[in-house]
Amino acid sequence: MSRYKGVLMGKLSQTKVSVLDQFEARSDNWSFGEFERALEAAMGSRYGNYQTAKMTIKDADSEGKWPITVKRYVLTNYKAMGSSPGELIEVCRRLISSMSDEERAEWGIEPKA
Repeated sequence: MSRYKGVLMGKLSQTKVSVLDQFEARSDNWSFGEFERALEAAMGSRYGNYQTAKMTIKDADSEGKWPITVKRYVLTNYKAMGSSPGELIEVCRRLISSMSDEERAEWGIEPKA
């Protein structure tokens, strides 16, 4: 956390918050790649890349905000890659462990043992 003109600020810039807000409001079946491209478009390719996207999702989860965006980013990434990126392993484990068997089936994840 840092202070700017007397206001306590988190790790997320206004640009990142704007993209998170945009995706939180979406009702379509977007994927992690779309989020990454939107962040790149908003921040420029020098700063808005897949690494920035992963850390943005991790920070959003840490703040306890944008739960739909965090979940969809993590699970679409998991489904496409077959595993979670190292930065998001704990978030992914927590999300999957809280899912019902029905929800796991919708995402193509093995049911609970």
